[in-house]
Amino acid sequence: MNIRKTFVMFFLVVVLATSSLSNSNVLASPVINHVGGYTHCIERYCTKDWLEAECEAECRTRTYSTGSCLGPFPKLQCCCKK
Repeated sequence: MNIRKTFVMFFLVVVLATSSLSNSNVLASPVINHVGGYTHCIERYCTKDWLEAECEAECRTRTYSTGSCLGPFPKLQCCCKK
């Protein structure tokens, strides 16, 4: 009986530790939804000093047709369209 109690307690501790340490956001999809033809987002974020025009120019240097600042405010990311 004592061994069974010990085993059950150990099992519950392992299950709780495993579930609390796991990260459920690991497989989350990116925030940018590739709607409207924007297929590539660069690692640069749009700021008050680096605006839509700079994003579009950067996308054009990378051989895309246009670029735009997309995403949830305040983290607008520069995304490019083919």
